[in-house]
Amino acid sequence: MRGESAPADDYFESFLTEFHLRQRQDLMKRSARSLLCERAGVWFRELGRTKWMYGAGAAYALIMVGFFAWPKGSSVKEGVEPVSWEGTEQKVLRFEQVPAGNNEEELPKPTEF
Repeated sequence: MRGESAPADDYFESFLTEFHLRQRQDLMKRSARSLLCERAGVWFRELGRTKWMYGAGAAYALIMVGFFAWPKGSSVKEGVEPVSWEGTEQKVLRFEQVPAGNNEEELPKPTEF
């Protein structure tokens, strides 16, 4: 008797509507971080060998651009006097070593040369 009877078409339509509604509600309950991790995982699983090589090449290029674009350091190095040109007057300030205290009274005063 069970095999002979079939539910009405309205049953399948309402089931599909409720199923989609539950799926949307479950997605809304999850955090954005977990959704991002899931999408990234699916994307990495679908990557082929060629796409991995493109990604590695792009990462290498980005690292090299960062390496060459990174500042080398400050322009005035310790123990090096700034260059003075003829006809210009320049004042050079030197600071002594800062002591370990937090008081403003202990901070060194600049000396003029």
